Amino acid sequence: MQHAGLERTYYLHVPAGVEARAQPPVPLVLVLHGRGGDGPGTADLTGFNDVADEHGFIVVYPTGVDGQWNYVDGIPGYELNVPDVEFLRALVAGLSARYPVDPARVYVAGFSNGGYMAQHLACKATDLFAAFASVSAAGYGGQPTNCGDPDPVSILFIHGTADAVVPFAGLRQQGPNGPITVLASVEQTFNYWAYRLGCGEGIRPTVLPNMLSPALEAHVLEALYCPAGFELRLVVIVGGGHNWPGRPGKLPAEIGGEVNLDVDASRYIWEFFAGHALR
Repeated sequence: MQHAGLERTYYLHVPAGVEARAQPPVPLVLVLHGRGGDGPGTADLTGFNDVADEHGFIVVYPTGVDGQWNYVDGIPGYELNVPDVEFLRALVAGLSARYPVDPARVYVAGFSNGGYMAQHLACKATDLFAAFASVSAAGYGGQPTNCGDPDPVSILFIHGTADAVVPFAGLRQQGPNGPITVLASVEQTFNYWAYRLGCGEGIRPTVLPNMLSPALEAHVLEALYCPAGFELRLVVIVGGGHNWPGRPGKLPAEIGGEVNLDVDASRYIWEFFAGHALR
């Protein structure tokens, strides 16, 4: 599709039986790739097509310009002049004109660079998306100011403690006026979104069964006392790397690290999404 003078592409998967425009509306899920990726590659990485077939929703994998997403739009010092928020809005509108999309059940998930973009949309497009998921991406410098006033959303994070690309503990570098945060830690990110949602203090911890990956425990942290209808959840894969849990062999070992097989990230994300709708 043409948007803002750019040729944009996407890979679309529509389950059998969802062709008729007049049928009951179905959910739409956007899945955003990591840096250097594209739509078809992300379909293979995540296996979201199978989940869409099982549950009867449409899934689309858009491709960013130059293999990346402009999640830093509005932050001084960056020169990415690609209106990705507007493009994704136009994509949803175009698909909604062709297919029976339920406007109350449109969701976005992203991996790595796409996870940052999903968070940016959680700041800038809460009128369009009912819930958000970020895999292997945390907060970043300039995010709080750029995100604007607090606004409750439902958002899920999945992150490995041994992520070699987006460190679990964050990344700080020395700037001309002292240390600056390049990447927030996962703990800082969780606390920031708890503040944005208006959740109270405290978390509810649980541990998922780990029969297939006994060395990679999956701990779930849920924020307490969030506004009614909103949810903040973090899945910590202890020893997990920079990958899409449940999908081994999709990334080079030096990048992806250890992959947890007990958490099927796509099905887990869909179960989270299915519990939320726009009011």
